[in-house]
Amino acid sequence: MNSTKKQKRPFKQTKQLIKLALNEGWTQNEIKDACRTQQSIVSAWKNGSKLGTEQQLKPLLELFGHKLRRNSFKVYWNYSDDNEVEFFKVEGKIILSHLMNFDIAQGSIFRISHVPQQKIVIHHQGNNLFRIVYQSYSLPRDLSDKTNQYDQDSLWKSSISEQLALSEVFNALNYFLNEKLKLEKNTGHALMLQFVLRKQLLNHGFSVPDIVEYPAVW
Repeated sequence: MNSTKKQKRPFKQTKQLIKLALNEGWTQNEIKDACRTQQSIVSAWKNGSKLGTEQQLKPLLELFGHKLRRNSFKVYWNYSDDNEVEFFKVEGKIILSHLMNFDIAQGSIFRISHVPQQKIVIHHQGNNLFRIVYQSYSLPRDLSDKTNQYDQDSLWKSSISEQLALSEVFNALNYFLNEKLKLEKNTGHALMLQFVLRKQLLNHGFSVPDIVEYPAVW
């Protein structure tokens, strides 16, 4: 997506951004002047009935965008090469969180009916860059799988990718499905993940290059 289209894309967190500015002491009139718009538009942004574009909201994003990013994060963990526990904080809105209820053993796929064994989480980190978190279920031996007295997020070991462009996200997931999980491209689980990823990207306002569109005429 070129920079012009990106600037005109609706900003999903418009309401939260306006709330941050108001909490910092800005008035709606000051927001109107900074964003070069009308009072009625600012009111619509405030109550969530309209979304501004990144171009319109640029003055506010430059001041408060970091607070939006800071308020959206997840904590993950994994074992280091020395078998020590490491913790990670990954910022950015979650675009996809997808569970897969099977495990891999000796090159075969075994279904697990009660607990999903694999999980994919994708964060959008701004500037059309993403980070994939590959997770595998890891229940410690001293915990029972019948108790709910722990944070469910703590039961997943996580491997975190580098920042990826959108096209690289598709390539990385295809590699994970084909090479790591040994799933052929059109098997049920692979097809489901590819479908859900595209659906979530579209729902969050991203352009997906391999989607055939049939637009309505209004």
